[in-house]
Amino acid sequence: MYQGFAYTVLTVVTLASLIPLIYVVSMSLVNEKEWIERGGFILLPHSPTLLAYERLFKGDIFPHALIVSVIRTILGTALMLTMTTIAGYIVSRRALPGRRAMLFAVLITVLFNGGLIPTYLVVRDTHLLDSIWALVIPGLIDSWSVLVIKQFFENIPSELEESAQMDGAGEIVLMIRLMLPMSKPVIAAIGLFTAVFHWNSWFDALIYIKDPHLQPLQLIMRNMFANVNIGSQMNPSSVLNPTQRVSMESLKMAVAVVGTIPILCVYPFIQKHFTKGMFLGAVKG
Repeated sequence: MYQGFAYTVLTVVTLASLIPLIYVVSMSLVNEKEWIERGGFILLPHSPTLLAYERLFKGDIFPHALIVSVIRTILGTALMLTMTTIAGYIVSRRALPGRRAMLFAVLITVLFNGGLIPTYLVVRDTHLLDSIWALVIPGLIDSWSVLVIKQFFENIPSELEESAQMDGAGEIVLMIRLMLPMSKPVIAAIGLFTAVFHWNSWFDALIYIKDPHLQPLQLIMRNMFANVNIGSQMNPSSVLNPTQRVSMESLKMAVAVVGTIPILCVYPFIQKHFTKGMFLGAVKG
């Protein structure tokens, strides 16, 4: 009785979660004629077509935005993990002079930030406007992630460090050969969160990027959903046949699908790495 009720609830919740996804995918596969005839809410297209995706990739706006988002995500995640891991390792050294002051400085930036206007002035005065670095450098180090990595390093038994130091390992070798392999779970988790953050960010690009060829995918998506006149460049009015045209709603849904697929493709590999990293980082006692 209980299992039947639990399965029923889980089925209903699963269907409720899948319906929006099915709707987005289905809407991206209909032409303008079918969209008008069926009232705009379609869960199963009668004549599926890839016209919306062809319109997106036919011009130069969307491909450039996709490339910018990929570069930003890869570059931002790699640099952020590198700098944050180094910072976390440094503040985890208990014998480090000035360690308390460093931890206090990190904690302050967790609780407070400079604000939008001062941050913009810093980015402007360092000549980062209209460049990919304006989207990467301001978030180069995440203070909360520094504290998380620092705590993970401190939980590694000191006997392992002492053994490596007795074998002649210095701080760099100790970090690369011992600490990093054992901290794969936390690095993978922070890397996933960072990648999702960079992939989904659009507000900083709205502020710092004016060149349309440097705007990321999420900003293009935001402009389309905010009814900024950008869809006309992807769906020219010169096409008179409604079966060869796509509605603005279909273009929006196609952008949403393309913007979601990369993270969905990456996550299974990261999830596998979580499990592998946990075994590598396990300490038997």
